Amino acid sequence: MEKLFNRSIRIAQELQKKIAVIIQYRLKDPRIKKIITVSEVQVSKDLSHAQVFVSFLESENQLNIKKDLIILNKSASYIRKLLCKIMRLRIIPNIIFYHDDSFFKGNKISFILEGLSKK
Repeated sequence: MEKLFNRSIRIAQELQKKIAVIIQYRLKDPRIKKIITVSEVQVSKDLSHAQVFVSFLESENQLNIKKDLIILNKSASYIRKLLCKIMRLRIIPNIIFYHDDSFFKGNKISFILEGLSKK
């Protein structure tokens, strides 16, 4: 039986904080003009891979989202290098960015439920 709050969960939470700060303040890519929110980080048990789920503010166009994800995934090695300097871990995981659209899906469901309650 696993612990409820094991090491990989704590590292994932810390990575989420650090990656959000790096994207906001240290990533100086002029192609990214949106606010990017790191909503979740999932780390493998051996800490070699991290899935970073991000959402973009003011971006509904799927083409723009794909372009931004490509930019983020190309800058993943730079972000990883900065994480090496910030965090004291033996293994810094390889980072892969994914789009998280759960906020928009939840908002859509909320509007549907509001429409049903008014009838």
